[in-house]
Amino acid sequence: MGLLLCAGCGDRPVAEPGVDALADRLPPLYDPASLSAQVIPNSDLPPEGTRSLFDQLVAQNGALPYPFESVVDWLASLDVDGRRPTTVLIPHGRSLQKGRSSFADPRVVLSADVSPPPGVALTPPIKGRLFLGFVDAANEIEVLSYNEAAGRFEFQLVQDYCEGCTPRIVYARRNVCLTCHQNAAAIFPVRPWEETNAAPDIAAGIRDVHPNIDTLRGAPLGVRLAAPEAVDNATDIANMIPLAQRIWLDGCGPDTAGHACRRMLLGQALRFALAPGSFDPQSETAMDLITRLAQHWPERGFELPDNDLKNRDPLEDDLYQGGWLAGLKRAVFGRDTARNNPVSEDKLEEFDALPSLPREFDPLTRRPPRRWSQPGDLDAVYALAQEFTATDVARLQAAGRVDAVVSAVQSAALDAHVAAVPFRRSEIMLALLDTLDADAMPTRWGLPVAELSAPIREGEPPLQLSADSELKPFETYCFGCHRDNPSARLNFMAGASEAAVLERIEATDKIRDALDYERYRGTAKAGLLMPPDGSWQREHLERALAAGDDPLTPMREQVPALFDF
Repeated sequence: MGLLLCAGCGDRPVAEPGVDALADRLPPLYDPASLSAQVIPNSDLPPEGTRSLFDQLVAQNGALPYPFESVVDWLASLDVDGRRPTTVLIPHGRSLQKGRSSFADPRVVLSADVSPPPGVALTPPIKGRLFLGFVDAANEIEVLSYNEAAGRFEFQLVQDYCEGCTPRIVYARRNVCLTCHQNAAAIFPVRPWEETNAAPDIAAGIRDVHPNIDTLRGAPLGVRLAAPEAVDNATDIANMIPLAQRIWLDGCGPDTAGHACRRMLLGQALRFALAPGSFDPQSETAMDLITRLAQHWPERGFELPDNDLKNRDPLEDDLYQGGWLAGLKRAVFGRDTARNNPVSEDKLEEFDALPSLPREFDPLTRRPPRRWSQPGDLDAVYALAQEFTATDVARLQAAGRVDAVVSAVQSAALDAHVAAVPFRRSEIMLALLDTLDADAMPTRWGLPVAELSAPIREGEPPLQLSADSELKPFETYCFGCHRDNPSARLNFMAGASEAAVLERIEATDKIRDALDYERYRGTAKAGLLMPPDGSWQREHLERALAAGDDPLTPMREQVPALFDF
């Protein structure tokens, strides 16, 4: 079996370690003694008091939509012009989901390159900060989204994302993700993106299996090269953010001189964001910043990781060619059958059991840096400028001229935000606008972290109900929205045991009204009824009621009526 696994693997060693082993011996992302390593931890869960952009979006929406095409529609609704996020289909890729994807069930890769409309809140930039990967047969969405307060991207999973299931949003094992995502951000192949449905043969393979539809899971079956190029460009934006945070912290240093350096860096980023055409990288102030940065700069420079994977044509792999060896490999591993019956309950074991890729195509292979950033490159100036949205720029321009805005960074209101903390665009914007006496102060965007449910780490076991549990109907019709919901307000069916969940249900009297179909159906208050109209849970409930079953009464009996004593 070892020889068979090695066949066609280029120069990859026979005894290549699995993903788990690679994760266990992964080198530190940053020098453990560096300021950035102390300020931006490499923990699986987000640092206390912070949460991911994805968590915030889901919490504000109330729940994660289902099925996946509804997620695409939801993200499109966030765009000022209703533009849909960019999607590509990859039937034979390189992710941990590759064993489940096929022409019949290709992986959807989504880049949320949407621009929210102007509003009273400081809505964050989303493009380059939220990516999803989904294979229906895996019942799992892989999520990469930015956590501004922590200054890092978060790796998350939506597990059990399927009809009749209770989805769980968990934080993934970070080091497992970093074995491929060596930049701690997004990765993607380079032009001409022959793994995607922008390649005619790939699109044709998907259409052969789905001849009567134009879209699958909300994604077009065929796309122009502009689609993977947009995803590629978004990953380039993401790739610069960790570098900018390192320069913000390590490039400036920890002491008061570091604070002054960060003020200067912020001022130059604002100058570029507000007036890019007149920005002069050779100006006296820019040269002063370069001199300050050089004092803390590593001898070789700061590493800009390579987020680009080598282009690969999966149809050229020997698994797809003629010959007895390729035929034997197809017989063992399959050519285009999604693994609906996985070879292992452990997805990492399943991934490791698949044929190895040649080293030059394998994302597990350690990639050298794209380049080494130097002080004169002003990489952090340009990257941090991209953190400010078009609405941010308009607000700042309305509050003062460029020089006035840049001068405002010297205000004491910025002291806490130029200390040894991550660059946090929303906090800086509020302090700047307050200093400039802006006519209309925006509100903070997102829910306070105290109003979010506690984050869940991958591997924490879900609640297992007993066969005769009183919670069975709640599991079917309610858990999908009200258990493991990022919003604490909506997470009222949380609990580590059946007794704890029942106790919370009994304390939530609004459930009784939400299940009172006899009283509210057909009235102006029909919108109060749960599960919500249009959900698969509502469809299953209506089907049960039509068949003469009554799951509503036992659920309502768990919630005391107003005059129960």
